[in-house]
Amino acid sequence: MTQRERFLAMAVGGLFVVIAFQWGFNRYRDAIKFRDNRLAGLQNEANTLNEKLLAGAYADRQMGEYMVRSLPSNPERAQSTYQSWLLGTVREAGLRDAGVDPVSDAPVGDLYYRYGFRVSGKTSLDGLVGLLHDFYARDYLHRIRELNFGPSRTGDLNVEMTIDAISLNNAAIDAKIPERESWRVAKSLDETRQAILNRNFFQPPNQPPVYAGDATLVAVKGEKTDVRLKVDDPEGTEVTYELEGDLPEWASFKADSGTFTFNPPADPEDGEESGDASAAPDKEPLQVVVRMTDTGYPRRQIEKTLVVKLENPPPPKEPDPLPPKFDDATQTYLTALVQGRDDWTAWMNVRTRGETLKLQVGDSFEIGSMKGSVKSVSARLVLLEIGGKEYELRPSGKLSEAVALESPEQPKETDAAAEDGSEESGETPAADEDGESDSNEAVMEAGEGSSPQSVDEAAAKDEPDAAEETATEAPASLSEQTETPSEQTEEADSSEEPTPQSQLD
Repeated sequence: MTQRERFLAMAVGGLFVVIAFQWGFNRYRDAIKFRDNRLAGLQNEANTLNEKLLAGAYADRQMGEYMVRSLPSNPERAQSTYQSWLLGTVREAGLRDAGVDPVSDAPVGDLYYRYGFRVSGKTSLDGLVGLLHDFYARDYLHRIRELNFGPSRTGDLNVEMTIDAISLNNAAIDAKIPERESWRVAKSLDETRQAILNRNFFQPPNQPPVYAGDATLVAVKGEKTDVRLKVDDPEGTEVTYELEGDLPEWASFKADSGTFTFNPPADPEDGEESGDASAAPDKEPLQVVVRMTDTGYPRRQIEKTLVVKLENPPPPKEPDPLPPKFDDATQTYLTALVQGRDDWTAWMNVRTRGETLKLQVGDSFEIGSMKGSVKSVSARLVLLEIGGKEYELRPSGKLSEAVALESPEQPKETDAAAEDGSEESGETPAADEDGESDSNEAVMEAGEGSSPQSVDEAAAKDEPDAAEETATEAPASLSEQTETPSEQTEEADSSEEPTPQSQLD
């Protein structure tokens, strides 16, 4: 072979070796891949069989649980048993006018039988929550397929619900009512009501109450003291109280009204010892913690630490002075000066009593705060002695406003004034047959200015030891009065009866 042929043969042989190696490698790789796929397929089959095994075990376990929760396999007994239990449940929940009626029943394959019931009645929201809790707490194979409720005219809720219950074909004929509670209810009835009822969807969030009283409460030693806590709630709801800790014997707390009652013993007097040392209040201020909770949705509460401070009782209060009694002297007026046979008489009108006192010289009197005697009576004034002092009182004057005299001397009355009055009237006294002269009635009037006012005259008839009187008209005002002698008149007509007349203020 030539060199060329040898080279060509070597090339063809090498190529042939490479092709053979490639074929062998591919055959080996395909075998490995087939083995891996086969192993994976077998593993999947094993996993599937395990899952089926587990599912069968779970199904067997679940079926056993269902058998315990199932209604009796007998249709009549199943329907009767469940209806009786459901009726008792709705009555315990407070459902009024309750009705429990079967509506349908039908088999489902060869596995179980389904029964339908309709429940209707009236209750509150609290009662509805209790009914649903009792329903789901019972471990039956049942469910609420439909629930409708709405407000009634009476304020309650009209409730209607449709319930489905299941009876397995393999269940016992005399299956009992499950006694255990269902896993579907994890909370108690109170917790469920708290979560559902303690909220308001239609108003802003409830605000906690606010303590508006003093942080320091005062207890008076030896005295019983009631202190009521002052709490304001923004929503105006009712507030309940709760006290933490204990109180001493001399203190108590009413939780319904939030009122403290303190009755600490009084401090022993000097030289005395307290018989019960335990009953004595502590020197340290007493601290109490009060919890205040409102009734809103949701309920909010606050805690307040209060200090009870003991104080000594205040000194006894001086009694209030008695109100002054009404002084009759302020309503007593000199209404008239009447001249009789022997002397002048002062007429004092006590308006508060509705009586008139006729006082002469030497007569004593006690009118209200004024107590004294009559010292003299003239045609112009009355001189009174009250408390050792002399006072003068003029017609229309008030007794309480009598003018005190600086000197004890009585003002002298001039007889000339009376004589002038007699001369102006042109009348003189006349003597009767017994030698007694009739006294004249003199009517004294005081007016403003110099001109006297007209007087009323009255004739008097003599009777044994009877005095003829003439009223003197009092002026309206004495501040500007001028002293003018009055006219004296006399009538001796014995046929007329004496009739004293006076014009009173």
